[in-house]
Amino acid sequence: MNIKLVKQGARITFYNGIYMILFGFFYIFFIKFNMNANFSSIDQLWGFFARYSNDISYMFYLFNVLIGLFLISSGITTMYLSDFIIKRKDKMTWVILFLSGLIAWGGLFIISVLFKNWILITLSFIGWVDFVAGMVLPIQYYLEKSYKEY
Repeated sequence: MNIKLVKQGARITFYNGIYMILFGFFYIFFIKFNMNANFSSIDQLWGFFARYSNDISYMFYLFNVLIGLFLISSGITTMYLSDFIIKRKDKMTWVILFLSGLIAWGGLFIISVLFKNWILITLSFIGWVDFVAGMVLPIQYYLEKSYKEY
């Protein structure tokens, strides 16, 4: 039964990696929408800012694309590690996936809350909950599994 939970959890995190890639594409392709939503939380109009501060607004665009690219690369890494867990059920891979996923999704969620962008908050919360569900299913297997001590 525990092996089935490990495989189920790894499949959930595998699909979470696909979701992370799609979320990265959302960041890249909906830059104007994200900027409008982010700037509305600080009572500034993105159009006004983009029109009169081109260099600074261009940096915001580049940072948004950078976040999207990081999400895409993290999604690919999550998919690879999840596939490795499905095949080998390795504890160290699970620990790396657990820590990197918590940091990535937790950071995205916190930043989205600070931006007060409800769409990004919702999307990052869905990703975080999905990831945690995939990590909690096999936790008992990895805690009970004994390894040699050197």
